[in-house]
Amino acid sequence: MTIKISKKYLLLFSFFIGACLIATAQITNISGTVTDVLTHEPVSFATITLKGSTIGTNADINGKFQIITSTPTDSIVCSMLGYRTVTLRVKKGQTQVVNFSMKASYYDLKEVEIKAGENPANVIVRNIIKHKDENDPTKLETCQYEVYNKVEFDITNISDKFKSKKILKPFAFIWDNIDSTESNSKPFLPFFISETMSDIYFKTNPKAKKEIIKGSKVSGLENTSVTQFLGDMYQRIDIYQNYIDLFNKAFVSPISDLGLLYYKYYLIDSTYLDNQWCYKLKFKPRRVQELTFTGEFWTHDSTWAVKKINMRIAQDANINWIDDMAIVQEYIRVDDKQWMLSKDMLVIDFAAREEGMGFIGRKTTSYKKFIFNEPINDAIFSGTENIIVNDDALARTSDFWEKSRHDSLNEREIKIYHLVDTINTLPAFKTYVDIVTLFFTGYYTVGYFDLGPYYTFFSFNAVEGARFRLSARTSNKFSTRLEFNGGIAYGTKDMDFKYGIGMRYMISRKPRQFFGFNYRDDVQQLGQSENAFQDDNILTSLFRTSPANKLTHSVVFKTWYEMEWIPGFSNKIQLMRGNISPLGALNYSYYSDPEHTQVEENIRATEVSINTRFLYREKFINGKMDRVSIGSAYPTLQVNVAFGIKDFMQGDFNYQKLMVKIDDQIKFKPFGYTYYVLQFGKIWQTVPYPLLECHPGNESYFYDYAAYNMMQYYEFVSDHYVSAFATHHFDGFFLDKIPLMRKLKWRELVGAKAVIGSLGNANREILTNPNAFSSLTKPYMEMNAGVENIFKILRVDFIWRLTYIDDNYLELYKERFGEAANLPSQFAVRASLQLVF
Repeated sequence: MTIKISKKYLLLFSFFIGACLIATAQITNISGTVTDVLTHEPVSFATITLKGSTIGTNADINGKFQIITSTPTDSIVCSMLGYRTVTLRVKKGQTQVVNFSMKASYYDLKEVEIKAGENPANVIVRNIIKHKDENDPTKLETCQYEVYNKVEFDITNISDKFKSKKILKPFAFIWDNIDSTESNSKPFLPFFISETMSDIYFKTNPKAKKEIIKGSKVSGLENTSVTQFLGDMYQRIDIYQNYIDLFNKAFVSPISDLGLLYYKYYLIDSTYLDNQWCYKLKFKPRRVQELTFTGEFWTHDSTWAVKKINMRIAQDANINWIDDMAIVQEYIRVDDKQWMLSKDMLVIDFAAREEGMGFIGRKTTSYKKFIFNEPINDAIFSGTENIIVNDDALARTSDFWEKSRHDSLNEREIKIYHLVDTINTLPAFKTYVDIVTLFFTGYYTVGYFDLGPYYTFFSFNAVEGARFRLSARTSNKFSTRLEFNGGIAYGTKDMDFKYGIGMRYMISRKPRQFFGFNYRDDVQQLGQSENAFQDDNILTSLFRTSPANKLTHSVVFKTWYEMEWIPGFSNKIQLMRGNISPLGALNYSYYSDPEHTQVEENIRATEVSINTRFLYREKFINGKMDRVSIGSAYPTLQVNVAFGIKDFMQGDFNYQKLMVKIDDQIKFKPFGYTYYVLQFGKIWQTVPYPLLECHPGNESYFYDYAAYNMMQYYEFVSDHYVSAFATHHFDGFFLDKIPLMRKLKWRELVGAKAVIGSLGNANREILTNPNAFSSLTKPYMEMNAGVENIFKILRVDFIWRLTYIDDNYLELYKERFGEAANLPSQFAVRASLQLVF
């Protein structure tokens, strides 16, 4: 049977089929993931919509989403409370993956009025606080587990303009390694990565903790002293503590016992996480500019343990050089008994800006193989070091890492190791490192020598006139065990050359042992503190409050041996032979005792001393030969005993000296911290005043924390004394609460210094000209109040001298130092530079 179809119907059918095909062709399928740009963590339940329409969806708990639509669109929008809204372009009628990278915006949650009963979020927080001891892993009797740590540093916001800079042409190849994992994120260049594998052991009775680093892989660096800071214990953040220490600042934990005083909480949702019903709470600071966090956490509905927390520092927190910092932690319940931290992430954006290069540090940690409340061999906790790096930790093979890693490296991370090692071999990179080293250390390396320090090349004083100096030391290229140093200087007024030469040799690294000597024939300022600028620093010349006319010509030879028994505990034995003579306004005049009837314009002394220094669990970052101490949580104790020996190497005096010093920093959370110094000293036998305790003064416009800033050089001398310094840094505790001061982020401080001592008649009268100094007939005291963090680098102190300011004393001072002498003032302003977080 034949069916005839008219041309009219055939045309209509063809049009219908074509329309269906066109409609099918215009279906747009968009899928992707929403993540936090800083932490790379998923942003759960974000809203994704087609721009200009109501069509959209929500991301799931893992941040994943999908939209299938036939509605024409060229853009989609992602929004989420607490994040900046992001709009991205899409291609019409195609299947595509679009990933959103969201940057936090510090939101302000609307107030919720509770008309009957208490805010349910506060009830939950009280339950969390009540059950903290039960859920805090550090309260277990014993515990051990394995930790995998990965640390990475990236340069961010790398612009085309920056890449085209002439000085960066030697590094052009590295731009091919720039990564950008999200559609809207700016590229970043990883330049450092490290991995560590550790075993952690701790017990509560008696309290002890030990980390044994059994594997360490650091790109471009082979240094066990750095490895100890890449493990877990040194960087661990414990939200169960009331305060979280970050960059020497005490941040209030969102589950602190005082949490309700510092935070507002909001119950947002409840859901299953790993088959456990949890409540979701958001929190924000009650007041601006305090050291607090903003974020959210999930808590288990029956044990009240924190299941997961995602937080970042409050935007206006009073901390420098940090643009953003995020912390993510996840906990698991082991054997349905104890909640343990299973994942930890810390990401810090160091002063990155919307425009311009930034710097990001990222630490990710995972925890496995938990064993708790089982006996641990006491031998594991032996020794004073709480972090041990095994001898073979840096020699682990690739097989070890492939088997041991909790998470395998991705393709980008694998490339980083090769990239960083390649950069370190470039001559241009080494040149730039030398320039940075010059700025911070004062030395510039040229082959086998370090030239410097540059700030001593030119200076001036009342005795020498213009002073020029050239000095150098051998570099690490010459030797990492043996160093020679020396220099020569010339003054245009006294037309005299000065010089010095020295040597030190590292006998062994474990234990750390040194031997050395130095000889110096030069001009120096006695009566300065150990913290003062050295005598020929150009800044000392430019910013004096009075002429440098009380100088000393010293010819000194020293030889010494130093032994460190354990890290932080060392002894130094030294033999010193010195010959000093007065310059400028000083004179040592006639001796008055029968044995010294002749004119003596110099003082000779031979001295043997033993110095002991102890700082429990002190940590160091070691270089090839030198190292930098980063302190400890305990006080520092120093004891120095010295013996003067008459007639040995032409020494003129027998005497004995004792000095004991304790200093420490005590935190008073959240009210800042106090730094204090206590010191006792005594000298036995009869010696002239240059060999006694010339209490450190300050005749510059720079504040010196180790000196009496309102005291002149040689103003007070003692043969036994007790002194105390204390400065409390409030870290903006009060100023942050004043609206007009809040934006400046200035920080207040107060301090006081005092010394009491005496001077025996025998020591006073050994020279016939004893009026170049005064004894402390009553305590000398001064106090200061100041502001720090001005422009992030400047500190200004206002200082009041409280004693020895009456008219009678000032008249006596004129008799001693002459009518032209600068009289001690009652009030002064001093400044100093500092770089602190």
